Amino acid sequence: SSHFGSSGHPRRRSVARRAMPETKITDVRVPLPWEQAVAHRDAAKNKAARQFLAIWQEHKGRQDSELLWGEEVEYFLVDVGGESARVALCADEVLRRLGTASAPADGSAVGSGWRTEYGNMMVEGVTEPPFAWAIDEILRLEPALAWRRREVERVAREVGESVRVVTLAAFPLLGVPGCTAPPAEPAPTGEVSQSVLCPDEATSPHPRYQTFTANYRKRKSCKVGAFIPRDGIAEGQRLGPDEVAKLPFDLARRGSQERDPVPGHIYLDSQAFGACQCCMQATFLARNIEEARYLTDQFLVLAPLFLALTAATPFLRGLVAETDTRWPAFQQSWDDRCEEELGRVRNSRTSPCDLFIGEGLAKDAAAEGAANDVEVPVHAPAVGLLTEAGVDPLLSRHVAHTLVRDPLVIFEDRLDIDDAKDADHWDQLLGTNWGNVRFKPPPRVDSGIGWRVEFRSPDVQLTDFENAAVVAVVRLLAEVMVEERWDLVIPVSLSDQNDAASAERCAASRGRFWFRESVLGGGAVQQRSLQDIFSGEGGVFPRCRAWLARRREVGACSAEAVERLGSYMRLFERRAEGSLPTPASFLRERLRRHPAYQGDGELPIAFVHDLCKFASAVNAPGHPWPEELLGPPPGASG
Repeated sequence: SSHFGSSGHPRRRSVARRAMPETKITDVRVPLPWEQAVAHRDAAKNKAARQFLAIWQEHKGRQDSELLWGEEVEYFLVDVGGESARVALCADEVLRRLGTASAPADGSAVGSGWRTEYGNMMVEGVTEPPFAWAIDEILRLEPALAWRRREVERVAREVGESVRVVTLAAFPLLGVPGCTAPPAEPAPTGEVSQSVLCPDEATSPHPRYQTFTANYRKRKSCKVGAFIPRDGIAEGQRLGPDEVAKLPFDLARRGSQERDPVPGHIYLDSQAFGACQCCMQATFLARNIEEARYLTDQFLVLAPLFLALTAATPFLRGLVAETDTRWPAFQQSWDDRCEEELGRVRNSRTSPCDLFIGEGLAKDAAAEGAANDVEVPVHAPAVGLLTEAGVDPLLSRHVAHTLVRDPLVIFEDRLDIDDAKDADHWDQLLGTNWGNVRFKPPPRVDSGIGWRVEFRSPDVQLTDFENAAVVAVVRLLAEVMVEERWDLVIPVSLSDQNDAASAERCAASRGRFWFRESVLGGGAVQQRSLQDIFSGEGGVFPRCRAWLARRREVGACSAEAVERLGSYMRLFERRAEGSLPTPASFLRERLRRHPAYQGDGELPIAFVHDLCKFASAVNAPGHPWPEELLGPPPGASG
């Protein structure tokens, strides 16, 4: 059906309020094992291209009038019984009791949808129904997160009285012997990950995840490997990206079963080390495809900056890392490239995005093309199909680059679906490319959901206040950027450098990031501090505050919303200036002061036990405000 009336103007659509979050695959069918799936990969890619094209043709003129947004938070279930701290492998039971969605009976907060995650110690909660676009909706965000956490905790304690809910970006002891409850052992000769460090029971028992993990390993032809520099490593000892990419193959040829095969590095040999990490994501419905593409490009520049500001991952496998964020472990442990692809496909499918996609306007094509200054492979048949059908070159290239990756989840009974109606193959390939920003078309031809953008980079934060701050500030930026037509685009090669810089220790206050001299697109691209970018004259937050003041003057938002957003922005300003720590720095200092710590870079179990209890308690009603982490309470000062 057409979305154009007799006048030729797009019909405006109002999105169903419950349609925004997409349910993850929860059917119990088992995907084809890699030995069978490989025969269908080219057909699946070709069908994926046709499915995207059908969606584009149906929705390219779509205009949405009711703009919506929401977030996703991943929670850890930890068992703090006795003097130990272990991941509680009971997410399947907790999710069974939670159901697919729930909300407070008194209507005091927005409800939540509940989703299966990769780890059987993880629960994902999403905004359901999504928030409306009014600025004052941000006032509902923190209460929604607080209720959601209490609800998961309530059900978790029904399952196990010593189980607690925490929002740590990584469980510090995953991969240490005895790290799970109930106990489970690694299976180096098993059928799934073949890890010598992490038991396969850490992965969700859902058949999709078990087969998916095995298919990843089989496609690569060896198990994955991440090599994260340890605290205090000498600069010359640190492995470069090319060395890291080659090492899993070298270890496989040697038949290595070592726990620490590379001096000075934390070895992680299972996908669980990357996927069993928690992040904070926000999704925004755009008015149309052009706006979604514009936001995607702006977010690509902001994503590494917000990763640095939210850094919360200084500990991995019981050791102290030299890096501060979850992203290096995620990127390396989900690299499924086979050895022959290392020179041709430049990075992992969990790497930050490789291409700016523009808005499809002729005037933008040259500028966007110049910014795309790195070579990326594409699926040639998709380029031909899409450009012949009228999809512009930049978007065609983006889709065709997505299709370079092989499909890893193929269901036999869905091989021959109607590409004009269903989109399983496209959805699977899009959903198994985990960049720091995701451009999300409508999920199906007949979908009530429009064009969206997903902001995916931030580490999850310890408190609901911090997590609300991340989402609310990105939500504010989305509107300000669109209205003022910011132009943050920089060359992809420089964005790559920002991505690498964002993971480094104390990057928020000490790092330098490539950024335009003016957010409106003028001036040179320079290396700048985050304090200068966010708080300097004409910077990100001064412009946001001026925009909010204008909205307040015309009655478009309340004084309370302006103050709340101000307190959220101040949190990140203080981190950038170094007067407040990032969560990673806060955790490092907490370890340094712990009486059980010997200063040797190894985490005492007593420290992790105390940390998990703190991370649970700090969010409880009535707990003292953690000023060391968050600064003065909102309204107390500054």
